[in-house]
Amino acid sequence: MQKNYIILAHRNPKQLARMIDKLDDGQAYFYIHLDLRVKIDDFQKEINKPNVFFISKREKCFWGDFSIVKATLNLMEAVKNDNRKGFVILMSGQDYPIKNQVEINKFLSVNKDYNFIEIIPIEKKWKKKVVKDKIFHYHILHSSKRSDSNSYAPFFHTNIKQKIRILIHFLKGRLSFKNLKKLFQLPKREPIFLKQYAGSQWWAFNEQTFQKMVFYLRENKENLEDYYKFTSSPDEIFFHSVLMHLQESDVGIKIKPSVTYVNWDRKGCQLPVLFQSTDLQELIQQEEKLFARKFDVEIDSEILDLLDDI
Repeated sequence: MQKNYIILAHRNPKQLARMIDKLDDGQAYFYIHLDLRVKIDDFQKEINKPNVFFISKREKCFWGDFSIVKATLNLMEAVKNDNRKGFVILMSGQDYPIKNQVEINKFLSVNKDYNFIEIIPIEKKWKKKVVKDKIFHYHILHSSKRSDSNSYAPFFHTNIKQKIRILIHFLKGRLSFKNLKKLFQLPKREPIFLKQYAGSQWWAFNEQTFQKMVFYLRENKENLEDYYKFTSSPDEIFFHSVLMHLQESDVGIKIKPSVTYVNWDRKGCQLPVLFQSTDLQELIQQEEKLFARKFDVEIDSEILDLLDDI
């Protein structure tokens, strides 16, 4: 079963190399996007295989920003341009397989007609205010710091309360003059789709769906980017909404839940959970999952050893 792993990475070259070694069964290609702020040499020294490609079109990726979607689109284009066959699977550099190569191939072969992605209507994913921000307001980054952003209505298309909020943010120095000027100029934001969907960022598309996705994304590139570049955390909406739009006229697009396990529910810790050796049983009990995240060998490498021994 041929597979194409497209990977978003920004740290831990040794951990990335270990993940690739674990997945490399002679039927896999690996396409890696490294954050533009990272030195690529450290990764290329650690990972030197003929089936591993570090793509040249790189983005500076910021949390919650469209740059993450752009990086993913760049990876998809690289796979398409090389005319690869088989599944295309989106992963991060801090993922790791929780099934062995035989189990992964068997699962994908049995489910070759399906695509794996978490999808729910956006209204069921977030509260009404958050949905309004994502669909109708403009997401503005204030800096490269995580979560240092706000969503604003365009100044001349909102109520007095929102106008005052915008001006207060400017006077307090949170909103730059450049972005204030932008909010004065931006038009009313209209949804690009009648229905939008959301879910976890991580997906796996079969060959047929991947080809349909790339064709649609190329044909509608400008409109999609113009809209979603102002959406907060668009990586959790973009591919989901496009896929469901395509499915409306194509019953051949079949969907099952994501094959990547992420724990956002544990209490008393930073989320998503950073898995450690004490989490082994939780991981191996995920019958319909092939991969999990997050892992960090600088904090706990034993969990990867334990998974390797399964």
